[in-house]
Amino acid sequence: MFSAEDDQAGASPAEPEARSPVAGAEGWSFLPFDRNEETAERHITLERDDGVRVEMTLPSFVEQGDELSEIAQLVIRARERWRDLKGLGA
Repeated sequence: MFSAEDDQAGASPAEPEARSPVAGAEGWSFLPFDRNEETAERHITLERDDGVRVEMTLPSFVEQGDELSEIAQLVIRARERWRDLKGLGA
């Protein structure tokens, strides 16, 4: 018999249970984190409901959920601003 952890281990990023919503950023989710064993950095992918992805790498000491959400919100806002400016030909 498999545990709930076994089910999660095999989940692909596209599966809803492998995603975690970004607090304060409606329509955006964290995908499972990758960890660089050599540097202990975390590679984090954010995905919008329509499939747009943003990636970032953070040092290991950024580990609290509220800190991760704040940083994710900043990155998402920058991505949205970039998209809006790009649409204006800037």
